[in-house]
Amino acid sequence: MRRLGAALGVEAMSIYHHVPGKAALLDGLVATVLARLPLPEATPIGWEDAVRRGFSDFRRLLLAHPALFTLIASRPPTEPESLAPVARAFAILEAAGFDRRDATTAWDTLLAYTFGFVLCEISGVGEATRGAPMLVLLEEHPDPEFAALRAAHLVADEWDADAEFARGLEVVLTGLRASLAPTAS
Repeated sequence: MRRLGAALGVEAMSIYHHVPGKAALLDGLVATVLARLPLPEATPIGWEDAVRRGFSDFRRLLLAHPALFTLIASRPPTEPESLAPVARAFAILEAAGFDRRDATTAWDTLLAYTFGFVLCEISGVGEATRGAPMLVLLEEHPDPEFAALRAAHLVADEWDADAEFARGLEVVLTGLRASLAPTAS
């Protein structure tokens, strides 16, 4: 709070006239960022397109604020602005025919996939495991246990985060679609 006060040119204690404490300040920061997230409608585009759009927008929002990634990923939603995207996702999933337990599993899976992918993007791990540098490393280790990895990298395209995210999201959607009751899909 002292650093924030210094950055704002005020005494740290004066901040407490506006927020009750550090936790409320952090929750407000997360809510402010998440309030910028467009909320997709399931109709008329359908639940899968709504999920694609919603989680792609969420990924872009996280990438636009990489310094806040850990904060957003580690704080449960407590403000209406941070609860709204969660509520919309559950409404879309339930409207698609997921029961409450399966909607929760779908949400957890989509959220974990998106957070994990964005973490790989922010850290550079995703790009670092693709392309020529990785092939050079694998060629330095001709051990048989690396054969499948080496073969996969020989046919892998250069890292394209947007395409990779979309491909992975399609895999998740395929699994979710398969888990729906036949009459709900």
